[in-house]
Amino acid sequence: MKLLILGASGATGRWLVTLAAQAGHDVTALVRPSTAFDAPAGVRVIRGDVVDPAIIATAVENKDAVASCLGIRRASKFPWAPILSPPDFTASVASALIPAMSHAGVRRVVAISAGGVAESITQLTTPVRWMVGAGTIGVAYRDLAEMERLLSASLLDWLAVRPVTLMNGPPTGRVGKVEKYGLFSIVRRTDVAAWMLGALARPTPYVEQTVLLGTVWGRG
Repeated sequence: MKLLILGASGATGRWLVTLAAQAGHDVTALVRPSTAFDAPAGVRVIRGDVVDPAIIATAVENKDAVASCLGIRRASKFPWAPILSPPDFTASVASALIPAMSHAGVRRVVAISAGGVAESITQLTTPVRWMVGAGTIGVAYRDLAEMERLLSASLLDWLAVRPVTLMNGPPTGRVGKVEKYGLFSIVRRTDVAAWMLGALARPTPYVEQTVLLGTVWGRG
């Protein structure tokens, strides 16, 4: 699979790049010019602004699929931490990506969203729902909701992955669809990256366009 990865320098994106390269896929990583990024052997790196339509158009050429691990950056995990990205960041990327993919004949895209975005707010317990609605977290969630809306209005074969609270650590293999996002719900970034890679390589079109992804404790 010829795969373009956006957000390749982030915590989940780095894992997706590594796992995809290890699996023998032809990987291209799009990374900001100023970002330090040591690509695994065989990974092509394009430096540029991910919201630049010209950069996106070049990056998607001759690809089979696109993975987006992008999200609004905040100064910390504190609910009121300052936003470090434009408030419409992922929506702006989607606005550039969708026509570029359509023009290049690339149909499949898997993007990281978040548990609680859009209608999945109903899958959150009350404490988590309060946290999502508090402070600057809501800015990021509204941006992701708009990204999902743009994807849903396109003709792309798309899937939005909505992980519960992301944690670091080695892969466990205990990852899958969950129904609730509670205060102590977690999933490892490594597992999310592995799940995304499997979804990208799936030969059939996506039946569901969104999935709440978390740790499934009966596995592994």
